[in-house]
Amino acid sequence: MNIQTVTHKGLSFLDIHNPHELEVKFLRNNYGFNPLNLEDFINRTQVPKIETYKEYTHVVLDFPYFKKNEEQKPNGNRSLLPQIPLPHFPDQQPKKRIITAHVAFFIGKEYLVVLHDDRTPQIDEIFLTCQKALRHREDLMGEGSVFLFYRVVDLLVDSSFALSNELSSTIDFIDGEIAQNRSPNIVEDISSTRRNLVVFQTMIKPILPIFSDLEKGVYKELNSGMTPFWSNILDHLQKIWEKLEDNRELIEGLSTSNESILSSRTNRIITILTIFSAILLPLNLIASVYGMNVAGLPFANAPTAFLTVLVLMGFVGGALLLIFKGSRWL
Repeated sequence: MNIQTVTHKGLSFLDIHNPHELEVKFLRNNYGFNPLNLEDFINRTQVPKIETYKEYTHVVLDFPYFKKNEEQKPNGNRSLLPQIPLPHFPDQQPKKRIITAHVAFFIGKEYLVVLHDDRTPQIDEIFLTCQKALRHREDLMGEGSVFLFYRVVDLLVDSSFALSNELSSTIDFIDGEIAQNRSPNIVEDISSTRRNLVVFQTMIKPILPIFSDLEKGVYKELNSGMTPFWSNILDHLQKIWEKLEDNRELIEGLSTSNESILSSRTNRIITILTIFSAILLPLNLIASVYGMNVAGLPFANAPTAFLTVLVLMGFVGGALLLIFKGSRWL
């Protein structure tokens, strides 16, 4: 079974990484957890919430995780045909996408059970820290299961701070690229960043009222002297939310600015093409008329007819350029 346990002063910390049916059966038989809560985590159908039971409290939280587009699940169906070497083309820098990391906590008087997946390695780090030394176990587990739960959540929230800072850096990079007109993928970068901000906000929004209730003491099982700690978590979440709101306004402004620049650039190109068309139209008319070999055309029978027509066409083209320049169309 994929269950790791560390114990200190009668408190057990169970780190369950990528649980499956065997781990679910163990938890149901040994701890009496609600099967629906366990199945919700396995099926990824849970939503952030707090549920209190007679023997334990169940807390579900979602946190952001950056995933590169190149990260894909391995394909188990391998081809039996020989691999043909193909030419290698340089790939573009992979875009990062924020996805949801689900974490389920079961908090009892003598245990803290944490269910999570590969998207929250911070939980594994805390567990390994508790395993390494007695002083770390005393620091993290010495105050009971509720305080250990707080320390885990605090680390996950701080990691979310780092992701929000990375989004801010991405927006600053996009701003510089727009100002210097260097990147050909600005529209894609803006779209990806706007999507990440929206997904991030959908994770933080349902968590805010949970910790607001904890701060107010709604859940007595989790509020034995923990109010200042929940206030600290709530303050961090509110700062993340405010930063996401500011970043969202910035990226919307950058998107509008980029669209204005693209529109201006397109108008400039259309203007130049229109001017060339306007200049070539009378020249084409002159060439067509003199190409019909109609008797009586001026200079048609002169020895220097070709040069004369060229001069006439050059004069018409130059006159049109002067007219456009005088009208400030150029």
